[in-house]
Amino acid sequence: MAIRFLCVGVLMAALAAQTPAPTPPPAETGAPEITTREETPVFQSRVSLVRVPVVVRDRTGKAVGGLHKEDFQLRDKGKPQPVAQFAMEGSAVTKPKGAAPQETGVPQPAEQGKSSVVLPTRFIAYVFDDLHLEMSDLMQVRLAATKHMQQALRPADRAAIYTLSGHVSIQFTDDRAMLEAALQKIMPAAHPHDMPPISYYIAEQVEKGDDRNPQNPAYALALGETIACLNLQGPAAAAAPDITRSKARQIQREGQTETRNTLLMLKTLASRMAAMPGDRSIILVSPGFYLADDLRSDMAQIIDRAARSNVIVNTLDARGVYVSDPVGDLPNCPAISASLGEQVRRYEDQENIAKGLTLDELADGTGGTPFRSNNDLFAGFNSLAAPPEYIYYLGFYPENLKPDGSYHALKVTLPNQKGLSVKARKGYWAPAHAEDEAAQTSREIQEAVFSRDEVRDLPIDVHTEFFKPTDADARLKVITHLDLRAARFRKDEGRNRDDVTVVCALFDRNGNFVNGIQKVVEMRLKDESMPGRLSEGINVGSEFDVKAGAYMVRVVVRDAGGRQIAAENAAAEIP
Repeated sequence: MAIRFLCVGVLMAALAAQTPAPTPPPAETGAPEITTREETPVFQSRVSLVRVPVVVRDRTGKAVGGLHKEDFQLRDKGKPQPVAQFAMEGSAVTKPKGAAPQETGVPQPAEQGKSSVVLPTRFIAYVFDDLHLEMSDLMQVRLAATKHMQQALRPADRAAIYTLSGHVSIQFTDDRAMLEAALQKIMPAAHPHDMPPISYYIAEQVEKGDDRNPQNPAYALALGETIACLNLQGPAAAAAPDITRSKARQIQREGQTETRNTLLMLKTLASRMAAMPGDRSIILVSPGFYLADDLRSDMAQIIDRAARSNVIVNTLDARGVYVSDPVGDLPNCPAISASLGEQVRRYEDQENIAKGLTLDELADGTGGTPFRSNNDLFAGFNSLAAPPEYIYYLGFYPENLKPDGSYHALKVTLPNQKGLSVKARKGYWAPAHAEDEAAQTSREIQEAVFSRDEVRDLPIDVHTEFFKPTDADARLKVITHLDLRAARFRKDEGRNRDDVTVVCALFDRNGNFVNGIQKVVEMRLKDESMPGRLSEGINVGSEFDVKAGAYMVRVVVRDAGGRQIAAENAAAEIP
């Protein structure tokens, strides 16, 4: 299966060609008060700050806004946790400050005009299970998905389309015509007509049990299918056991490979979406698929990766309201007996339940929503893709977190609010190894960079300007003004010391990461200089060589003294 996704770790490793400059020795009497060094930002995929999206609804199902940090209680494995970061956002898109088109060859500040850039704030990956979808279900799904994309996607949405087979792949875009054309290309993957028609579910039951024991019901059923469908009569029936065992092993191997590839594709997609600066969700459109016991660890890895990347997986059961064939018919097996048909029907019921549970497990494990047993697929797409009117983001640093790779169940409640329901992330995974402060800082900055939230623990102001030496090329400059009055200085060798890390990340109009610059401002201020520095603040500049087009700028600032973070968005439109 062709998989063409780029995970965050690989993307950032490509930037790590330079070795950061060593930390300078302690300040001496004549040492400069402020120095700045540039580093290559290296982002990892694991988390320290745990970010918990929360949706609160009233009895009518309407999202509730206006709550405060004090209204929430957050528990990690039953232990209350202080909320370190809190934000409430509405679904309306707010335009950040940006750069307006100006004359070529002159640096142009953002304040001289308004930007027409609509920044992407929501990324939806539609994944169609063409490995398991029947043509009749796929036709209904395509109609509903096309109508949904025509009517429900907003200007600030970016959508991508993938199939589990890899035959159709459209990266994130706002081009609706391209998306609709891709939908029409999705077809069920070709499968050979196996004879006897043993399903993967039955093959797994055969392999799990003793296939030489006539009392093994799955084997008895598979043997009956072999005899009936191959019309093995008289002496020819003696070959039925060997044919049955061989076919069951073949189908089990093929089914496991197909399922493992499916899970790998979803895990890789979740990693790819970690770099998207906004709300991230996957809608898996599938009739469900059976998950064998020895693939449970693969499923856990998907849930872990999605939870670490703040990616929600929603599932849409393409079967709608389905019922099993009451006769238990087998295609191309006209000689099936009534008793064999009853066994087939019973196993089909079990298989359908198992397939649905797989969809539920994916959604529940990532904080998503399963849409099942409903024929209104258009409404299903709309409900799974639409953001709630209000969403809260709670962030906390786990206390005494042991690096044991264990699962931590989360519970969010509103102790003093009655009649409200809470839907929140269900848990996260602890790191498997102890990490130093530098790695922890890197992860905190990464989480802020690849979020759309504007955080104002530290006052910052972001301005952009550009210069065009040619019609096609431009140099984009981002100036970040830091207000130092909220920084946490400490005394060290007679100086007032604090280190501030400034990361400036550039994204294209579809939210794809383009480049990033990280600078560390080391402040060793004398007592007599402090009042003036605190009053004036400092400016940090970052420059990018770009082509004409629309870009989103994301600036994140973190001071080492107080572990405070500021994050702000800006837009740049270069004609």
